[in-house]
Amino acid sequence: MNPQTSQLGSIISKKSPQQRQRAYKSLVPYLLLMPALLILVSLIIYPLIYSLSKSFTDFNLGMPGEQFIGLQNFILAFKDATFLNSLKVSVLYSIFAIFCELVLGFTAAILLRQRFFASGVITVLLFLPMMVTPVVVGIIWLLMFQPDFSVINGLLLYLGIDGPIWLQHPITALMAVVIADIWQWTPFFTMVLLAGLLSLPEEILEAAKVDGASGWRMFWSITVPLLAPLILVVLLIRLIDSFKIFDPIFVMTNGGPGEATQVLSLLIYRTGLPYMNISYASAMSYIFLILMTITTTLLINQLRKTR
Repeated sequence: MNPQTSQLGSIISKKSPQQRQRAYKSLVPYLLLMPALLILVSLIIYPLIYSLSKSFTDFNLGMPGEQFIGLQNFILAFKDATFLNSLKVSVLYSIFAIFCELVLGFTAAILLRQRFFASGVITVLLFLPMMVTPVVVGIIWLLMFQPDFSVINGLLLYLGIDGPIWLQHPITALMAVVIADIWQWTPFFTMVLLAGLLSLPEEILEAAKVDGASGWRMFWSITVPLLAPLILVVLLIRLIDSFKIFDPIFVMTNGGPGEATQVLSLLIYRTGLPYMNISYASAMSYIFLILMTITTTLLINQLRKTR
């Protein structure tokens, strides 16, 4: 055997275990991530692909067989008065709830920043509604809006006002579910905005006071611009969450009276489970997803501009 060949073989044999060890070390991160990836694929990616495929068919759990119908379910959704009404209710619900939560949360954050007597205890108590599960929130406010023995109508009667039957009128029913959402999620705005207010540089605020700026002027010209990125982040989180609202409305009104409080998530649930029209429910879900993606993309782009 050629001495050079034997020498080369010995070199390769010496390096091979090291190469195998390096290859094994490079595979370790992927092996550790494999369980999480399998869970992600099985619980998120596969259901998304499956539901998307069903949205192009006429699949119904109560009927055998299915046929490919293309975009008919998507076209039907934009012609369906029930779907358009649920979309309108979802938009109105989100706008009213988030606007009130932002205003009340900002006001509470400004007051709590002053650190008055027992402000710490009030802060802790203010955050308690966030710890309540949505179903319990629905039960609490269902009892609060009962026409005969509720606290709200009892207070109105004490003032000489006959309280309405809140959950039996379209306008007051929508107001009731919005109030329940405001009660639970205003503390979220308060907590985040209070943290933002406490992190503002005191030098800028003191300089504005020296220049003679009023409190209102400082708020609009200094506080709001400095907190704009934080406000947009909070709005983005709450917008996504408010569009997915289901539990409190299901408990309080079940979408009624009529369709006055039937948001998109509730309509999709009713279409897909009680009526077993899986294909149409999947199509509405993807329209919902596309609309939310567009909205969040616009907010994220606006957030980048504020930096």
